[in-house]
Amino acid sequence: MAENKPLDYIVRGLQLLFATIVMGTDGYAIHVFRGHDDHVDAPVFGGDATLHVGVPAAWGFLMFCAVWTVLAVVFHFIELGFANRRMIGYIGIAAEAVAVLSWLAGLIAVAVNVSTTDACSSGQNSCAALKAATAFGAFEWLLFMVTATSAVMSFFNNQKRVRSS
Repeated sequence: MAENKPLDYIVRGLQLLFATIVMGTDGYAIHVFRGHDDHVDAPVFGGDATLHVGVPAAWGFLMFCAVWTVLAVVFHFIELGFANRRMIGYIGIAAEAVAVLSWLAGLIAVAVNVSTTDACSSGQNSCAALKAATAFGAFEWLLFMVTATSAVMSFFNNQKRVRSS
């Protein structure tokens, strides 16, 4: 796909679009989620305690994945000007690998978190928005699998051409 520039631009555009959707839906879920206080009987600590439960960390990690996607796609467009540089190729592959792994980890963490009963606030739409963010995160992961595979294959094919000439 690296040789097919229009297809590459379309996939990168979809990555930006899905990252924007994930940012919006995840940001809405984080905004809507109202932390709650849990009253805990803790005789070990000398009595009762009130603990505040905030937004789960997995939700913030999904937001990180979306922001990282924007940075990785912008880097990819900057990378096109330095296509013959070996170090830029390594950095591009590393950015793709981090994106693939972070999207996989993020969507698994949020999916597991949503499946628990305590994760979503009662009476709010935070879970529905979060499920949508997770679904778009899965599509984002698939798109990054395609671009990462293409980037690795293209990089090593270019390295063989450079060595043989």
